[in-house]
Amino acid sequence: MIEIAILGVLKEHEAHGYELKKRMAELAGGSGGVSFGSLYPALNRLELAGAVRTIDHARPRLFGPVTGAISGERAALRHQRKSVTSEPKSGRRDGKRNRKVYGITDKGETRLRELLVNADPSDDRAFHVQVAFCRFLEPIARLGLFERRRAHLTTELAKRRRPWDTPTTDPYVRSLQERDITTLTDDLGWLDELMRITQEQLVPAVP
Repeated sequence: MIEIAILGVLKEHEAHGYELKKRMAELAGGSGGVSFGSLYPALNRLELAGAVRTIDHARPRLFGPVTGAISGERAALRHQRKSVTSEPKSGRRDGKRNRKVYGITDKGETRLRELLVNADPSDDRAFHVQVAFCRFLEPIARLGLFERRRAHLTTELAKRRRPWDTPTTDPYVRSLQERDITTLTDDLGWLDELMRITQEQLVPAVP
């Protein structure tokens, strides 16, 4: 899931770590985001694999050469020292702040497509992210993605309905069963709509 999210965001635009984390939290919705402890190792793996490239963008000094009155020089010097000491350990110590920006490579775009097409249809979080970036697939591949997910949900719905052969007397357990069935039924209806939209895109336009 995290690789799909990283590559999908970078396919949209280059971004630094904080921007990636923020965008991925938006994609995750109520299921939570990703920590920096998970994000940066994944970025390193993708960079080593040649799927991601990095660019260093240095922030210019806010103050030029120290000139003018003694009080102004002292204020500028204090500010520069504060800027340097507040840098993260990985940053430069030359008065400039580096912000590493990540971008996707051609190899990364190929990897993104593979992940979108071949991810496990039973992985709920991964599918959520797949839908967010499925526009990067051609319609026929997009339709295949939805069909595999639909087949999985149909099987799960059949499993949830089996306990009704021997109904429970516990109202709370019964409510959980009803909730699962309702959720799966709603998801199947949602997928049917996505498939309908995608199938329309496969029909050639009438001249």
